[in-house]
Amino acid sequence: MQSRYSLNLGKPFGIRVSVHWTFSLLIAWIIIISIGRGLEPTQIIMHILFILALFVCVVLHELGHSLAAIKLGGEVDSITLLPIGGMAHMSKMPEKPRDEFIVSAAGPLVNVVIAVLLWIYLFYIRPVDIESMDFQTITSRNFPLMLMAANLFIVVFNLIPAFPMDGGRLFRSALAIKMSRLKATRIAKDIGQVFAIIFIIAGLFFNPFLIIIGFFILLGAKGEYEMIKYQDVLRNYTVKDIITTDYSELDISDSLEKAAERLVKISDNGFVVKAEGKYAGILTKNDLINGLNSHGKQAEVKDILNDSVEPVECNKALFEVYLDMQKKRLYILPVIEDGEFRGVLDLENLHEFFLIRKATQ
Repeated sequence: MQSRYSLNLGKPFGIRVSVHWTFSLLIAWIIIISIGRGLEPTQIIMHILFILALFVCVVLHELGHSLAAIKLGGEVDSITLLPIGGMAHMSKMPEKPRDEFIVSAAGPLVNVVIAVLLWIYLFYIRPVDIESMDFQTITSRNFPLMLMAANLFIVVFNLIPAFPMDGGRLFRSALAIKMSRLKATRIAKDIGQVFAIIFIIAGLFFNPFLIIIGFFILLGAKGEYEMIKYQDVLRNYTVKDIITTDYSELDISDSLEKAAERLVKISDNGFVVKAEGKYAGILTKNDLINGLNSHGKQAEVKDILNDSVEPVECNKALFEVYLDMQKKRLYILPVIEDGEFRGVLDLENLHEFFLIRKATQ
């Protein structure tokens, strides 16, 4: 799903690439720093072009991850450019340690290839005299050399074992050969958090972007570890194991006023709507509140009913459905079996199911 805060740049290899609005802050920061150094307008433009060229390399880096993941059975939704780098959004990541190692290594390998190509250009196609170059500012002469150095820096920096950076994922995949993926993730997360604290402290004295990267590592590692815990607990269950048949109902002809009166008395995330006793759709709490604002309390449920939510099959893997609900921000889903409505899957009930199973393992 495309964020309204991002600008779409295209779909190379069918993968949507976008740039987040905060990327403009990086350009603004470069301009401010350059003006403070007293650089000429042409020199400032060269610095901006260098940043743009570097982020092209970052996109290629993320495409390396993405294409490797797709080749190994993964699913990639999009790539987003941020001031601190790029991020590939994968709805399905290859889980085998070998496959994860290949996917994690593919990104830095792309930067190695770029650096090698630039080295060939600089030393064989168009030789340069490095000793005579001025590296105080970026010029047309030192541009390729600086870009080569930047790509090598990306390789080295990404190989730091700070999960969920590439180096941390490589480390996690190596650990997962000898232990469970959950335990390997916990160890990689703990080590990554140490590096995150180091980045934050270093950022206070050297570069503020290190602070952002540090917090990204802290939050990213914690979030992925929680997701792996859910996967570990839910992997052997299907939707049928948690289906809810005791749900709140509304008739399609009920008024929104009646629905609102019942809303405060239920603990579910929404209502099952029926027409002549048969399933007609799901009405979530948010849909009802928005409907009251736009249609008024005298409108009927059928006027705002959202029938676009696709039902889920009883035998579908529970963790896969959980990931889909998180991605699409769904809190309640209709459940069917052999084409017939059987009940609902409520996200709150799923969380409770997880906590109970985790406590009894």
